[in-house]
Amino acid sequence: MRLTLEQIVRATGGRILKTEQESFNAFGIDSRKIGQGDLFFAIRGEHTDGHLFVADAFQRGAGGAIVDQPGFSAEGGRTIIQVQDSMKALQDLGAFVRRENTARFIGITGSSGKTSTKEFTAALLSQRYRVFKSEGNLNSLTGLPLSLLSLESCECAVFEVAMNNPGEIARLSSVLKPDIGAILNVNPVHSLQFPSIDAIADEKCSLVEGMARDSLLVFNADDPLLLERLQKRQAGFTYGFSSGADLRITDVRMKGVSGSQAVFRWNQEHVEVHTALCGIGNITNIACAVAVAVNLNLTSEEIGRGINELKPYQQRGVLITSGDIAIYDDTYNSNPRAVDLALRIVSESRGYRRRIAVLGDMLELGAGEKQFHEAAGEQVAAGGFDALVTAGPLSRHTAEAAQRKGVKAVYAEKDSTEAAERIKSIARPGDLILVKGSRGMKMETVVKRLQTAGAE
Repeated sequence: MRLTLEQIVRATGGRILKTEQESFNAFGIDSRKIGQGDLFFAIRGEHTDGHLFVADAFQRGAGGAIVDQPGFSAEGGRTIIQVQDSMKALQDLGAFVRRENTARFIGITGSSGKTSTKEFTAALLSQRYRVFKSEGNLNSLTGLPLSLLSLESCECAVFEVAMNNPGEIARLSSVLKPDIGAILNVNPVHSLQFPSIDAIADEKCSLVEGMARDSLLVFNADDPLLLERLQKRQAGFTYGFSSGADLRITDVRMKGVSGSQAVFRWNQEHVEVHTALCGIGNITNIACAVAVAVNLNLTSEEIGRGINELKPYQQRGVLITSGDIAIYDDTYNSNPRAVDLALRIVSESRGYRRRIAVLGDMLELGAGEKQFHEAAGEQVAAGGFDALVTAGPLSRHTAEAAQRKGVKAVYAEKDSTEAAERIKSIARPGDLILVKGSRGMKMETVVKRLQTAGAE
């Protein structure tokens, strides 16, 4: 989207210090990724200051920069705009783009499943509408406004909304102002920043703060924390297994890593789901996408056609065959609920010689981290896994719990690199191997090593 210098100054409340380029159609915060003619936002972060990289951005071809450092000066004649707060300026500019656009905006939040549900929602809506979706997981205080600034002509725009600290979802909702907001679930994630699960629930539900009173809120009727807070909202549409849900999930059949089946029922309509996507988590995420689609007037035929085209998003439950070994790659991130679901999927899978779990630390769980990791080990044992490899200091609790519960082959490794070498040495033809852990554990290292071994 091309914005003029006048529009940018008006939206951000900035002051022009230097002028060369009069308009911009690409924007960024990382000088290493800046392209020719882009506008660079110098943002102060937790670990660095973007003002240190303005010169680098210009060397890489940036046409201008937004800065908030008093008295900032830069050599050359590039456009420079002075603002009070560069982060806020980025958000304000994103909000400006949102206000100028007539598309229907959908915002999706929750403790887990945001990216998959965004992808599912966009895929369903594209059966009828021209759809824009945010790329990857650009869902943060910087990522979401950058996604807005890359907005293309569309009829529906689908975004995910995430948080790391209190107050962030409300702030992002005020930027996005969703016409339809969707809240998936509440799980104990980011517990270091929040004093309780109730505080996490309050944060997720703050998505409504940027929504107009008559905008539609879609939420999971099976989550008691959401139901408690949202069931009285007038413009609400629920989905789930609950008999009182507006869109009900029935006739579920799980087939492990081979996929799943279900029927979705709403009003007097229904659609049968046969999908390669695995597990209850994906079924409920698809149900959320269907709930959005129903409220944007898609027919059951369009919805069914869209569901048939759904595929798992990268590193989020992808089955990979490497030689004679099957790898269930769920490495993008982890939390107790997500581990529970992934272990169930693999434990329900049939036709494999052995089932093995490779689990990395679940991070940012706060005071309950030991108990959550022990519970994962107990579930490995209860699920009949033949072996367990762990990566990281917290996952030693997982290993110890699994051993206590009778899992004989348990290996506790220091990190994902060591875990990768361990699983490579013990994997055998016919094995099904689950790999999962928090983003910071880099568990994709394990998947890559297994793929390399399978190709040898």
